[in-house]
Amino acid sequence: MNRAPELWDRVTGALVPLPGPSVLLGRYRVPAGGHLTGTGGRWTLRGADGEAWSGDFGGDPSAAPIVVESVAAIARRLASAERAGAALGAWTAVLPMIDGITDRLRPHPLEDRLRAEFAHLRKVAYDPHARLRTEQVLVPVSEARRITWRTVSHLAAHSETWAARRLHGVEPARLLTPVQVADPDLYENRIVATLIERLWNHVTARFAEIESIEGMVGQARDLLDETGHRPYWRERERLYDFIGELLIEDDLARRLADMRADLGSLRAALAPLINAKIRTSVRGPYTGPERLRPTNLFDHDLDYRHCRALWDASVALRDQAASGEPDAVLAEWCENFTRYALLLVLRALEQLGLTEEPDATGPLPDRPGPRYSFRGRTVRLDRHGDDTFALLLDDDVLLRIVPLPHALTRAGEPDLIARALDGLSADVAILYPGEAAERAALPMPTRLAVHVSHRTGARPAMVPVSPSDLASTGRVARALRASLDGRLMLAYPPRVASTVAGAEKLARTFDWITVSSGELLVTRPVADHERGALRRMLATLHTPADAARRRGDNRRDLDELEAELIAATRSVAHLTTCPVCLSEATDPVRAFVARADGTFRCSCQCKTVWETRRCTACSQPYPVLTVPSLADQAGGDGDRLDVVFAQDLLAPPCWQRPSVYICPNCDQCPEARSERMRQACIRCAPHERR
Repeated sequence: MNRAPELWDRVTGALVPLPGPSVLLGRYRVPAGGHLTGTGGRWTLRGADGEAWSGDFGGDPSAAPIVVESVAAIARRLASAERAGAALGAWTAVLPMIDGITDRLRPHPLEDRLRAEFAHLRKVAYDPHARLRTEQVLVPVSEARRITWRTVSHLAAHSETWAARRLHGVEPARLLTPVQVADPDLYENRIVATLIERLWNHVTARFAEIESIEGMVGQARDLLDETGHRPYWRERERLYDFIGELLIEDDLARRLADMRADLGSLRAALAPLINAKIRTSVRGPYTGPERLRPTNLFDHDLDYRHCRALWDASVALRDQAASGEPDAVLAEWCENFTRYALLLVLRALEQLGLTEEPDATGPLPDRPGPRYSFRGRTVRLDRHGDDTFALLLDDDVLLRIVPLPHALTRAGEPDLIARALDGLSADVAILYPGEAAERAALPMPTRLAVHVSHRTGARPAMVPVSPSDLASTGRVARALRASLDGRLMLAYPPRVASTVAGAEKLARTFDWITVSSGELLVTRPVADHERGALRRMLATLHTPADAARRRGDNRRDLDELEAELIAATRSVAHLTTCPVCLSEATDPVRAFVARADGTFRCSCQCKTVWETRRCTACSQPYPVLTVPSLADQAGGDGDRLDVVFAQDLLAPPCWQRPSVYICPNCDQCPEARSERMRQACIRCAPHERR
């Protein structure tokens, strides 16, 4: 047997040996010459030489049908923009929400047919045709009417059926006799039983669609109420435009209510048929060809003829929905989800206020992506050939973003989710399809693990997204802010290495320079006159060349030191730009407060405060953002943070005290040191109390 192939791990960005039998859909790329097939939650990888390896996805990895269909529609629009070489604005103009809401609120053809044929379906379900079948049954002698050769053989072999043993032979107590029984396990009945199950699944899925749309509309109305209280006009304008696209129809609520009532009546009518006689009398579902063969019942019985017409209608719609082979459908879903995730990232960058360069186009695989300006720096979003993205700051990678098309939480099994999360150890942000209702049903520790916008230890950021969840873009924006604003804030204080003799004199002369480990640290923004004083001070450190002492001129070193110190002061000055309203401080020196422990605090005229704090548990600094209108809001799980804070958050606040923040590095809350507060908090309480 050949050695197992190596696969490209999109999460770690490295070649790894073929993993264990349980993998996440989309995590690994198939090697050249290989072919992957996947159905029913299992996968098979065939190599170029025909050798095969198989395993499972740890459950069904597929998302809900409405999510798959909406993501496909969004991906088609993005693919069209990509082929046309459209500007970046044409990409971000695509709305990342459920597609075709108006069409989904129209009566479905299969539902109309079901209403027309339901009386016949119900009659067959409760009173199916049957054929007579002979069974051998043990009965008392007084009830026996016929005997066969089996009766004699059974009596001779089973003494427990004897009443007595006489001189002339055996006196039986029970005899095995043939009886005629009705057997409904017919070809036609198996088809009708399978039809009932398919119709039930269809109505249930349609009901889930309507609930998803209702949830999205309710989310939009809540967001509309909150938008009026947002303090920043750019944010209000963006939200009004976004919500307006969804709530543009005046009768949307009425149509939703009507469709819910119609589907509810169908579901109530179908529910008793699930346990009807025909469902319990057949040995199993029908698994033959979808095209039915002619039979006497289907041709000449009125009720069965109508059931066949209903079957044909359901098959026609199934054929229309299943437009390709299962393997091709799976590959298409993975590709579509990547495009959808790319749209969310592009809209999130726009939502954070980054300004793209003029004439920027959408990102193409393995080419430099669109550039943005951000606090005097250049940000770029690259799209790689393995369907991952990279966020770069001045050509340095800030964050790798991995779209993972595995519906991690849909199965609702905490053990499977925990095993999947244990295998994810990388410095990345993972975007995967997930719904709020799925997360709400999980235990608290699992719920926190599957929805976290910052990386903690070796765990990646886990960002669930869905076209039925309007908070998806804000959720992605919060994850990007943790890398953009968080990285710049944690780079404070900037360090400047110097080999110039006497450079430590600068720290004794200027209060904005300190010395640590042989490096100069710039601790606050400086005024213009302070830069002039720096140049004059550096001039005093100039030493001309002295051949006798074998000493060279240090002018070049001084120029480099001056340039690096000035660049460091500019980087500190850029920290005074408000992350929320994007206003630059009119007086950076006054707006910025340096602390003795290497942290800082900065404020804006809009009352927003951003700062770094030092964790009392791990002693590492972490960034904090406090928006005035949300300063009194306590924390919660990821879904609460989405609703309350959206993208305007860095470290999450304590669940008990809003002014205290949880360290993203070690995931420890300062209030957890108090036994009383820990016992009162759902998050910090012992696991057995959660």
